[in-house]
Amino acid sequence: MDTTHDNQAMLPPHNTRQTIEEKAISILAEKGYDATSMREIAAASSVSKPVIYYYFKSKENLCHSLIRSGLEDFRKQLEGICQSEAQDMFEQIVRAIAVHFEFCKKHVEFARFIYALNFGPDRHKIDYDFMSYGAKIFSLMKRLMERASEAGVVRRGKEEAAVIYLRGIINDFVTSYLDGGPDFSSDLAHTIATDMVNGLRPSSGKDTRLEQS
Repeated sequence: MDTTHDNQAMLPPHNTRQTIEEKAISILAEKGYDATSMREIAAASSVSKPVIYYYFKSKENLCHSLIRSGLEDFRKQLEGICQSEAQDMFEQIVRAIAVHFEFCKKHVEFARFIYALNFGPDRHKIDYDFMSYGAKIFSLMKRLMERASEAGVVRRGKEEAAVIYLRGIINDFVTSYLDGGPDFSSDLAHTIATDMVNGLRPSSGKDTRLEQS
């Protein structure tokens, strides 16, 4: 007797995992890790708890999956910008800054969840190696600044300082936005890049375009 069809019929629909992940992010962003239960996620996803455990063996496993896929999505976007060939290094820096704000606006609930895990009461509740991930992002940005220094846009030897400045100012704007502050202005990334470059460009060569912008 062929039971293949019967077994397939017992499996959850193919989009069930995505629905669970979307509902989980929404609840986790609003309530936090400790206050969120698998039962609540199941109810919001219109599935039973066994269906959730079919995909994720625990709440921590679910959160790991959400974190890993979301952060990897952002890393790939940033990597595509930082490693692409560009004749205008200043505009490439602008794009690398802008992608942070664009990702945050597009995935605001995920961003709130991640910031809560790093800076809120849920800090250290999930054993995820954010340090290693942060090092990868730092490395991508540093390589971009090294190319910018080779192009005469950033002062040689100040590549790490440029990355530290950018990460700090980006985090400040993102945190403010997530806390209900103002939206990211259309020229914010350009303004940040201009301020950074004007402070860290080679002293022997003026970029008149930046002074006029």
